[in-house]
Amino acid sequence: MPLRPHKVTRLKDVAERAGVSTATVSRVLNDHGPASEEARSRVLRAVQDLDYHPNWLARSLRGRRTNTIGLVLPDIENPFFTSLVKGVEQAASAQGWNVIFCNTDEDIRREEALVRTLIDRKIDGLILCPTAGPHDYMAPYMERRLPVVTVNRALRDFPLPAVTSDNLQGAYEATRHLLAKGMRRLALILGTPNLSTTEDRLAGCRRAAQEFGLAPEDLLLTVGHARTAQGFQAAQDCLDMSPRPQAIFAFNNLMAEAALMAIHRRRIRCPADIALIGFDDFRSAAALTPPLTVVEQNPAGIGTRAVKELTRIIATGEATQALHLIPTRLIIRASCGCTAPAA
Repeated sequence: MPLRPHKVTRLKDVAERAGVSTATVSRVLNDHGPASEEARSRVLRAVQDLDYHPNWLARSLRGRRTNTIGLVLPDIENPFFTSLVKGVEQAASAQGWNVIFCNTDEDIRREEALVRTLIDRKIDGLILCPTAGPHDYMAPYMERRLPVVTVNRALRDFPLPAVTSDNLQGAYEATRHLLAKGMRRLALILGTPNLSTTEDRLAGCRRAAQEFGLAPEDLLLTVGHARTAQGFQAAQDCLDMSPRPQAIFAFNNLMAEAALMAIHRRRIRCPADIALIGFDDFRSAAALTPPLTVVEQNPAGIGTRAVKELTRIIATGEATQALHLIPTRLIIRASCGCTAPAA
């Protein structure tokens, strides 16, 4: 007996089952346009009952879309970006998007080449965490109105929407915490110069310092380029200062971990001899000796919000130079000389 062909469920079938128009079904499935909660519930129930799966290939041919977005990040070895990838992929999958991921290794020329390759692959939009360097290569894509959202870092010379942590506020709260404990000689291990993250975090530290009567030059600055090896050397430089700083504030997780390693290697006690705070939490931070006080970010939330913004731009063709700030939170552990508050 020949096999009977499998009946393909169409958008029209979902509409009939839900008792709504095909336009309403489309609005619900694409999360774009008005639809009452009752209609939304009926559509989603019909989708489940009929085991309906959108025909993305047909959509692509009709709309000249590939349902593919590019994700370009600078350092996949950093757990922060691993979590950001997870947020992007989960949100993109929910919208029916495929994701092509690329790693620039903080190289502007590699970034330019990867973006060009993604454009050649006919991506519908791009999520970019820009590395330091000139981004003139973006100008032709801007003229062609390629949907682009930057994450974690903003490109202030281009009218692009950005989704970042509230870096200024997070750094302000961490610095103010140290100053409120009576510490005045603070060393900052900065990330890569000329990046919005570094600039905003430094601005937050300076705002807190000003509130406590300190001048900007009273903060001791070193540069760790957001990497482990450079962060370790920057921490060594901090520990060589005379007199030694009372606290170190490292501007990312890799440098904070490296700073603690440098402190231990010098047989200096933390926090008795020097306090330490890092920017960004990571899985082992609470298991270190001492447990590390951090400014917690929400990288998965950043990725999710970036996909939402990119989807909106693709659907409407409208983009603004908006900055979407994702809140941070200061998590107190022992490395800053405090006891963690009771749960």
